[in-house]
Amino acid sequence: MDSESSLLAYLVPRLTSRGEDTATDALAFILNKSEACRGALDSLLSEQGFDLEPITRFVTQVTHEDGSRPDMVGYDSDGNKRLLVESKFWAALLEGQASGYFSQLEAFGPGVLLFIAPGTRIETLWAEIRRQMETGEDPVLLESGATLERMRTARAGTDKLLILASWDLLLERLAAAVSADSQLASDIQQLGGFVEQQDLDAFHPIQREELNPSLARRMRWFNQLIDDILVKAVEQRWASTRGFRASTLRAGYWRNFRFVSDPDRGASHKFSLCVDLDLWAEVGDTPVWIWAETESDPNRRLRDSDLAVSEDAGWLYVPVHLKTGVEYQHVLEDAVLQLRRIAGIVVS
Repeated sequence: MDSESSLLAYLVPRLTSRGEDTATDALAFILNKSEACRGALDSLLSEQGFDLEPITRFVTQVTHEDGSRPDMVGYDSDGNKRLLVESKFWAALLEGQASGYFSQLEAFGPGVLLFIAPGTRIETLWAEIRRQMETGEDPVLLESGATLERMRTARAGTDKLLILASWDLLLERLAAAVSADSQLASDIQQLGGFVEQQDLDAFHPIQREELNPSLARRMRWFNQLIDDILVKAVEQRWASTRGFRASTLRAGYWRNFRFVSDPDRGASHKFSLCVDLDLWAEVGDTPVWIWAETESDPNRRLRDSDLAVSEDAGWLYVPVHLKTGVEYQHVLEDAVLQLRRIAGIVVS
């Protein structure tokens, strides 16, 4: 899902920092509005052979006598608490939160404690939830259930179920239950865009292979590539770095330069050739980018070209795509050709 298509994803961070509360309120709105969505949730909760009374009403931020406040409570037609929901993005699970919420389910009859979290957090969060359940003040003996790609389950006795499901799994089930061109589908898409945006900049658990020193060496080579591209461009006399020094960014490495059509004549406005980790992560599949201001006529020609240009707040961002599976010299030569093509657009 394209997070930029979601108005909710755009507005909420500008209005509040309570992303988990916002997502839960939106989810409760959708479920209370749609019987089909409630049925899809019931199906998800019951598909491991667990018989749960249908949930007919959802209320958020219900404060219990001990002061705890699960994000959402689901009630059956008789007003019994059959479902407690805790929504997570990347905030830590408070000590005792899992076992405390579990104890708030109705003593008699079926009940489910549901945690919803990003898919990339399933493995680590499930281990913490189980630890809290099994080692708290009132330990709960859990019988492991399904271990699916985006969901974990465990039973406590015959009529209580613990579930951790990913946001994308839940929203896929809700979307499949409604007409694709309905307002409900649009509401679910809005929530999906917001969830995706919340996950975009989060700290994901470090994987062992990410600590491989080859990654650090690769980053050094990307920085070297920036220098070598500009050396070639200056040697070929269609770019100049005179008066500019290399500098580092919060998320990368930066070299300023100008395009020139004739070494004895004027030069273009300032450009920047960067290793930009933010753009790499959020916009395109390359670490190397060219920055250009949009205010000049030549740069507007660049914006109107057939290059894959992104634009934001007065800046153009042009990706320099890197060849793969070839020796460094071929990577360098191809990148220089891409920069030369941009020079042909900007400098008349």
